[in-house]
Amino acid sequence: MKNLIKPGRKSRFRLQYDLKMKLTTSLLLVVSLFQIHANETYGQKAKVTLNLENVSIESVLNRIESLTEFKFMYNDKEVDYKKIVSVKANKELVTKIRDRMFSNMDIAYQVLDKQIVLKPEKNIPSTSKEEEKKVDLNQPFKVNGTILDSDGSPLPGANVLEKGTTNGTQSDFDGNFSLDVNGPNASLVVSYIGFTNKEIALNGQTNVSITLEESATGLSEVVVTALGIKREKKSLGYASQELDGDQVSGAREPNLLNGISGKVAGLQITNSPSGLGGSARVSIRGDASLNINGNSPLFIVDGTPISNEIVGSSGSGTQDVDYGNGASEINPENIESINVLKGPAAAALYGARAANGAIIITTKKGNSKKGQLGVSVNSGITMESVLLLPDWQNEYGQGNNQQFAFVDGSGSGIADGVDESWGPRLDTGLMIPQFDSPRADGTRGGDYLVSDSPITPTPWVSMPDNTMDFFNTGYTKTNSIAISKSGDLGNIRFSYQNLDQEGIVPNTDLRRNTFNLNTGLNLTDKLTINTNVNYVKSDSDNRPSLSYGTESIMYLFIWYGRQLNTNSMRDYWMPGREDLQQFNYNYNYHDNPFFNVYENTNSQNKDRVYGNISANYEINDNWNLMVRTGRDFYRDLRTKKRAFSTQRFPLGYYREDNVFFEESNTDFLLSYDKTFNEKWNLNISAGGNQFRQKQEYTQTVAPQLINPGVYSFNNTRRPLEVYTNNEQKRINSLYGFARFAYDNLLFLDVTGRNDWSSTLPTDNNSYFYPSVTLSAIASDMFKMPDFVSFAKLRAAYAEVGNDTDPYKLSSFFTNETPFGDNPILTESSLIPNANLKPEITSSYEIGADIRLFQSRLNLDATYYDGRTKNQIIPISTDISSGYTSKLINAGEVRNYGFEAMLNVVPVRTENFSWNAMFNYSRNRSEVTDLGGIDYTLTERNSVFIQAREGGSISAIYGRGFQRVEDENSEYYGQMIVNNSGIPIRTDDLVYQGDYAPDYTLGILNSFKYKSVDFGFMFDIRQGGIVVSRTKTIGSTSGQLKETLEGRETGIVAEGVLETSPGVYTPNTINVDVRTYNNRYYERDNVEAAKYDASYTKLREVTLGYSLSNKIIDKLPISKARLSLTGRNLALWTDNPHFDPETVSVAGGTLQPGIENMSYPSTRTYTLNLQIDF
Repeated sequence: MKNLIKPGRKSRFRLQYDLKMKLTTSLLLVVSLFQIHANETYGQKAKVTLNLENVSIESVLNRIESLTEFKFMYNDKEVDYKKIVSVKANKELVTKIRDRMFSNMDIAYQVLDKQIVLKPEKNIPSTSKEEEKKVDLNQPFKVNGTILDSDGSPLPGANVLEKGTTNGTQSDFDGNFSLDVNGPNASLVVSYIGFTNKEIALNGQTNVSITLEESATGLSEVVVTALGIKREKKSLGYASQELDGDQVSGAREPNLLNGISGKVAGLQITNSPSGLGGSARVSIRGDASLNINGNSPLFIVDGTPISNEIVGSSGSGTQDVDYGNGASEINPENIESINVLKGPAAAALYGARAANGAIIITTKKGNSKKGQLGVSVNSGITMESVLLLPDWQNEYGQGNNQQFAFVDGSGSGIADGVDESWGPRLDTGLMIPQFDSPRADGTRGGDYLVSDSPITPTPWVSMPDNTMDFFNTGYTKTNSIAISKSGDLGNIRFSYQNLDQEGIVPNTDLRRNTFNLNTGLNLTDKLTINTNVNYVKSDSDNRPSLSYGTESIMYLFIWYGRQLNTNSMRDYWMPGREDLQQFNYNYNYHDNPFFNVYENTNSQNKDRVYGNISANYEINDNWNLMVRTGRDFYRDLRTKKRAFSTQRFPLGYYREDNVFFEESNTDFLLSYDKTFNEKWNLNISAGGNQFRQKQEYTQTVAPQLINPGVYSFNNTRRPLEVYTNNEQKRINSLYGFARFAYDNLLFLDVTGRNDWSSTLPTDNNSYFYPSVTLSAIASDMFKMPDFVSFAKLRAAYAEVGNDTDPYKLSSFFTNETPFGDNPILTESSLIPNANLKPEITSSYEIGADIRLFQSRLNLDATYYDGRTKNQIIPISTDISSGYTSKLINAGEVRNYGFEAMLNVVPVRTENFSWNAMFNYSRNRSEVTDLGGIDYTLTERNSVFIQAREGGSISAIYGRGFQRVEDENSEYYGQMIVNNSGIPIRTDDLVYQGDYAPDYTLGILNSFKYKSVDFGFMFDIRQGGIVVSRTKTIGSTSGQLKETLEGRETGIVAEGVLETSPGVYTPNTINVDVRTYNNRYYERDNVEAAKYDASYTKLREVTLGYSLSNKIIDKLPISKARLSLTGRNLALWTDNPHFDPETVSVAGGTLQPGIENMSYPSTRTYTLNLQIDF
């Protein structure tokens, strides 16, 4: 027997015989009956070039095998494989070469996937010529089959379509299907999300088994696009990138946004520094809007938009708390796929809200064994630890002028009211009274209100781990179950997930229970009802306070004496004064860190429901109607409690924020689809959408309390302070689109949409925007080299409009705290504009999708260029007007760039595979016109993100150092110091750099050997800057390691002294270290506090083991997988103090390029077990 190839796992039935043994005719017959049936598609496309003279048939077959994926099987007693032949072929189909070579040998063949069995014609089951004559090719012909993946597992829900018609069906849970076609010579086209489409000619077969292979590029061949419409990826004329559910849930991140970071080219996700349950700033292809909050994409779940907005919780004397944004509440285990629509053309049908692209999330449906329940159980535990803390100095302790002695922590001792670390040198044998030193009566030094007995000095030693000693190991426990069932009447899937998190900050937590119900009901053969409902219950006893101020833990540590023993603060009440007076090391400026997290809490209780119900009615073979309504609403109760003796609130404080949000979307779509002459396809659709959004916000504050520890508005010492804000917005829309396709080679899409927005004036509230895209399959249109597997060219153009927030057209009033019994209303400080126009973005893109060497090397690249004009921005006004700003249309921003996805399959064998993916993006946003003004997008701590004509939208401005500007001077570029030896700051704002990176790169590698899989991912950001408050304050407080320079000798600044105008001399003035650092790092000096924001992260490492089919067959389960996942395991950056992947939280705004006392980022390790029944 020659070239017998074991069918492997693609086969439902496996040969159990030694393949080197001779096969009898009966055995070949069994093989032919039970193996996967012929797939002629590959044979109809595989072409080779041969020039063989006087060689054996065996040599010819071996040569074909080396050039293609075909393998030949034959019995050496039945096939004359030694026969000498000559074969010449120039890019000729293998099937034709095969037929010509055996034309005079009475040899027939049977195709088993990509294996060809050769036998004498009499041994191959066939239809006789007489029988063929009796077959009426126009009579209905029933075909049954099974759809499998490469492991032999069934693919439920695969689409099976008779080629050239709209006649089709879907496979059931076992992958089985049955379809009546127009004749025995019909062809079937089979598609499944995440797999390459396959076409099969029936050739009279009534039973077929079809194996689909996963797309070599990692991208789905059938994707979910705008409005929930499924499209063949090759037909799309715009860029999109898809992730399957395993790529999302495999990250084992509670926040799905964190789980997809680095996995999509052009998608940039930056986390807030809040830790558990925090928000993330999301942008696709950079920022194009002058509204710092206006660059987020639209999130769609099963065809309906959901909210991803951030509702801030600052003000009334308290600091920012990050309660997360909407997308972070989606259960990753429920996700079937995510498709990122990257440009205006891709998301044009969603209108103004998708001007920045869209993230399309498709959830799992009820696919189970027909008539039986399918159950999936998932359980995981995650451990979380600190990744990076500031690089502290540990040589000098608290105090000033190298002196310190504690008396009361308020200044009665020697520098004991000072919170900086310019005190005595540590670890030299000094004995000094300290806050935790014992008093003679057994109390502590810091218990000064309850004891005046002498303090016994204790060793003055360094505590290098006093910051780390505060943080815990965080834990996340996740348990979920999904139950599904399907049948002729439809399908149902119910899932529940319980998430229980404990943060690295003590007494911070998050609990979340997520329920999902997804149903499909086939009321008739034509009418289908689909429902998707999600209920999310989130609650937390405490979320950490952020930014700069006494409520923030990182603020405390940036002033924290390097000699302080953190464990001495765990007992945080003074004895006998519990609930009244905290125990601390400093009573002038700070709170005890444990008192802060256990007594001053920020709790949350949130209920959210989102989902939709849709009806799909197939009017006839060509017409289809879809009607859908969806809703997303939540109520969120947030409370802030502040205990007595808190620095900011010595008499306590209590606050409640009630947030209500509701959004509804109702839409319809009428579609007509028709194929003409088997080559032309036309799809025309028309529809509309009604969008309604309402927000209600009420804040109630008790600014002081009567009794400590009683948090009730009835316990207020002063009148309650009440603030309310209510907003409503509406958009009505009509849209239509037409798709033209020719011979599966050319695809033209034209769309148009008109919105009517309630936030724009009547004369300008209607805006229309079109789009057009073109896709051409060049590899099927032109002759290509053999190594080109697929080549597509695409182009797109789109215009997208955008409106603004509510109540910008006329003045409005806000309720404030009443004065006695008299209500108080405050007018808005913004001058409204009754003549606003909608923003307009015009964009084009061109791209190519090229796959080489049998799709082992695949490149998808896109260049895009867009301009946004008529931007709606507030600008400052003269204070004498009584207003702070006015709203205008101004500005044009050009946003352009390049992105590419490269997929490489270096190794792919039966038992081992290696897949590598590279996601690269480079974006630029230029301000081309701003009407002569400078516009500040946002400002924090004297750091201005400011747009200026000719500059970028991500430019950071701030004060810096004055430098020699004379290019002819030998001192050109050097700092100028004053007569005291201190560098002089600029009076004006100076460009410091951009927060946007030069480029980003994600590198993913995945390996699989039999039942073991391993993968890792690097996430790289190159370029950009981040301005750090940690650097500024840590340098003035003497905490950071770089403040060690000059402690004993003083500092001479590297710079020059201007002795007369234009005349300079090198600086020689010595300045004491504390004075120098306080002046050099003045808080409005941005230049001194900026860092390169570049980093490389080992973002994800995964090791998994799945039970083999051989073991599974013996157990009452269908799947079992154990995995270990590490996230953010390593960080490489020039920044020694914090993770540069951060933003600053300011109310409802995530400010990029600014670090403001961020909490340390973390690394996580997750052990997860999944079992399916």
